Amino acid sequence: MEDFSTTLDHRVVTLKTATDVVRFSFIVRNSISYLDFGLCQYSMLLNYVGTSCDCCALKLSNSFINTEEKCRKFFTQSRSLLYTLHLDLPKGRECSLKDVPNSITFDHNPCIPHIAKIIPTSGFNISILSDFVEDAINSNKKKLKILSWILKMSFSNLPLLYVLKIRAVDKFINFFYPEITDSAIFKDFIMYFDFTEWISAYEKPEILEYLLYYSRHYGREDLTEDVFPIDEIIDPCIFNRYFLNIGPILKYINVPRFSEDDYHLYFLKISSTRPNLTEERLRKAEKRMKRWRIHQMLQIIWMHIDCRQHLCTEAASEDLRLIWCSVPDVCISFKEIKRAFRGIFRVEELKNIYDFYAEAVGEFSESVQPRSLQHLCRSIIRSTLRENQIWIPEGLRQTCLPKAIESFLNLEKVFCTSNEFAL
Repeated sequence: MEDFSTTLDHRVVTLKTATDVVRFSFIVRNSISYLDFGLCQYSMLLNYVGTSCDCCALKLSNSFINTEEKCRKFFTQSRSLLYTLHLDLPKGRECSLKDVPNSITFDHNPCIPHIAKIIPTSGFNISILSDFVEDAINSNKKKLKILSWILKMSFSNLPLLYVLKIRAVDKFINFFYPEITDSAIFKDFIMYFDFTEWISAYEKPEILEYLLYYSRHYGREDLTEDVFPIDEIIDPCIFNRYFLNIGPILKYINVPRFSEDDYHLYFLKISSTRPNLTEERLRKAEKRMKRWRIHQMLQIIWMHIDCRQHLCTEAASEDLRLIWCSVPDVCISFKEIKRAFRGIFRVEELKNIYDFYAEAVGEFSESVQPRSLQHLCRSIIRSTLRENQIWIPEGLRQTCLPKAIESFLNLEKVFCTSNEFAL
């Protein structure tokens, strides 16, 4: 005969809607009363939708839950057995739902009968606040006044503007662009809002260039220090097919920086279509060449696969050109890509992938060839401007170089027959 377990599994219940948070505000908000919002009978508790636990059949009530015992009875119908048999749980087996010890480990499994913690879903508070802000912007003409209030507020020790849902922040951006550039509120907005999240959510190249320019103009220096640094935002733009964002970004930074997370994500995306690309095959390739070099190849391969599927090859090709005009690295050779991915792709496929790359960068190499001195000079000049926190096109304009050279340094497509500067 098996012994009864001496341990008690603890379950955490996540409240998904505002209706449910209000209903259980006695626990999650430490409230002794509630506002009658005409609680909706269709509210859903995240843990119970589509599960097979015994509380699924429990009809949700609109009543306000004002004791811990009512909470436990609501979520665990089988708890009624305790009352039927006049039983109590041993002392110390349950803790207060309002004061849960840090030592307790929680599980979201809805079939665990013992409720130990009830919390709003992650991001609930800021999501609700963002909805209020968005509604206020849509229904009120005094947007600057609303923004002025937001800029003075904080949330979890961070500026409120920084943590608001990006769709609400985008409302302010659309209000500013393109006329407002010199107000104190606009400057504060530029200094606090989350650039990289906005770049990952929207493809608005003209507005992005406007924002990045004034970020440089007002001296914001933390875009390289964010959780998602702008130096590493190129690959997320490629994943989202926001190709038009890459041009403005390369006016703010001189070269993209590759991250381990994006390296792994390229691997996962490509291996989902090519099962022969395994971690073992990738490790073998890493023994022959640097990871950043393989990263560059994975980027090319994924852009070729994804853009053919979504019919955006022209935009992807232009972005490959911009990326390879900015980096000082030698161009990928056909020999390199064939050696790294032979057996994963057919030779004909590798040829198509490489043709896509070679056409974009304007250079076909059977073997590794050094970049031109002209290109390396461009790389050094752009790097110097970036190190000095200068908006690259503006810095180049101040050098008073010939127009063709300035365009070349700005990564523009230049066609010039002058003896002074021929490309």
